[in-house]
Amino acid sequence: MAILPATGFGAYSGVMAHTPLMLSALATSAVPGFQAVSAQTLSTPERDAALVHDVNNRRWLIEISQTETDDALHVREIEAAQALSEGLRSRLPFQVPKVEGTTEVGGRVLSVVSYLPGAHLTPKNVSPISAASVGVALAALHSLPASGLADFGRISHSALDSLRECAGLVDAAAATGVLPQSLLRRWETACEDHGLWQFDTTVIHGQVHLTRFLFEDHGVVAMDGWSEFRRSDPAKDLAWLTTPTNASFGTAVHTAYAGGRTGADRWLMQRARFYAELDIAKWLLHGVSTGQDTIIQDATDMLSALNDRVSSNMDHALTAPVTQVPRSS
Repeated sequence: MAILPATGFGAYSGVMAHTPLMLSALATSAVPGFQAVSAQTLSTPERDAALVHDVNNRRWLIEISQTETDDALHVREIEAAQALSEGLRSRLPFQVPKVEGTTEVGGRVLSVVSYLPGAHLTPKNVSPISAASVGVALAALHSLPASGLADFGRISHSALDSLRECAGLVDAAAATGVLPQSLLRRWETACEDHGLWQFDTTVIHGQVHLTRFLFEDHGVVAMDGWSEFRRSDPAKDLAWLTTPTNASFGTAVHTAYAGGRTGADRWLMQRARFYAELDIAKWLLHGVSTGQDTIIQDATDMLSALNDRVSSNMDHALTAPVTQVPRSS
């Protein structure tokens, strides 16, 4: 579905706050015949948004960004939702955003998207049933056929691309001079471990964390935040499970995931842990590139805590010990 130009709404050019009533009116340009019955605001400082009920009692999310940066993100979200074809949706045991229509208002994109059901959970409220449902949901996602993604311009990263990305982050983090040497060796060893990077790519969400899942009665009923939807390493969608915040239910999610997906490689969770650790390196590099000392110090503290947590702890190993590596005959 192409992003359509505006028709008849030139009076709304420029950045301004849009009330739920205004958003409902503007939606008629994106979806001809759209008739709103009620609307409530869901706006944030970055994006004007409204939950709207139409005459058929269907619920819609109408959004328009207030900043250029968020508008770019909004466009990526729309493009990703459009790539989630009916064929892919039919294979998923949960709902995903569906774009009903778009229009341009003052140089920004306004979208009318299906409103997803469910509510978010905090880590402490994730039950064993909820954790299993997350694992099943991710297994279903990673089992989708990836053949049609290129038709929608979705990025495809190979295993080699993932390795190169990680190696580049390690080199850049090392260049800052604040990376503990033992952590640097750990990461370099992971990059050099040939077996770690032998895997088949899959369809992935690309930005998974707990707040992406929406639950009803402890089960996952929807997922949002699809801006990075692509073909890549499935371990990237599991990285969040390896952090201390999610440790209480990470194993349960992975167990359900493994039971729901055949063909997962044996080093999946080691790469997931590696990606999670490199997120701290990304935070450090962000601080360096923007010259924000507070972020640099925060990332440095996080790296130190990570180093203390993983040192000599084989439960957090990224690679197999030498004694466990099969020897060639």
